[in-house]
Amino acid sequence: MRYCRITLTILCFLLIPKFAHSAVTYEVLFDQSAYVGNPGDTLVANLLLRETATEGDPNLIAPGNGLGSANFRVAWTGTTDLISSLGGPGFISGGIDVEADHVVVRQLAFPPGDAGVEVSQGVREVTIGTFEFQVPTMLGAEAVITPSDQSLGSDFAIAATPTTILDGDLTFRSSTISAVPEPTLLPLLGMAIAGVWNFRRPRRDRS
Repeated sequence: MRYCRITLTILCFLLIPKFAHSAVTYEVLFDQSAYVGNPGDTLVANLLLRETATEGDPNLIAPGNGLGSANFRVAWTGTTDLISSLGGPGFISGGIDVEADHVVVRQLAFPPGDAGVEVSQGVREVTIGTFEFQVPTMLGAEAVITPSDQSLGSDFAIAATPTTILDGDLTFRSSTISAVPEPTLLPLLGMAIAGVWNFRRPRRDRS
């Protein structure tokens, strides 16, 4: 009897990995973690849903079984402005609310589903929104743009059978927008800094 228990225990350890939950992760993030531009310029930030499958698990976002719908919110600091917002390619939007510091997309549907793009082995990305932001007008200023899930219902759904709701399984990643001087201004700034340094440096008494 004792040997039977040991044998069953060993079998359980061998079988558990085969029936373990799929090693698939989901992230909502912009196509760049840091955007840089001249003060007052306009830049385009694409918001993506990224699915990463590892350990030989299949992608749920695939041809014929893509992203069915998505609700999301994007907020930003007061040092930048939103110029325009648009749903991803092929999506049909059910309503976009734009406020002073955030935008809410309440329903973004893609019939029959968007397979996105396979960017590498096991990694697929779907563009769920495109935003134009103004770079902060003050030199050296930085803004933060943050996507989030604000309990808008079935925020992200994969058009699988049955439908897979991703609420609670998403990681949201923020990005930054920084204002830098134009290249032609860099030498002038260097000269100005050098001038200030020479002016403040105490002169030696030559007498």
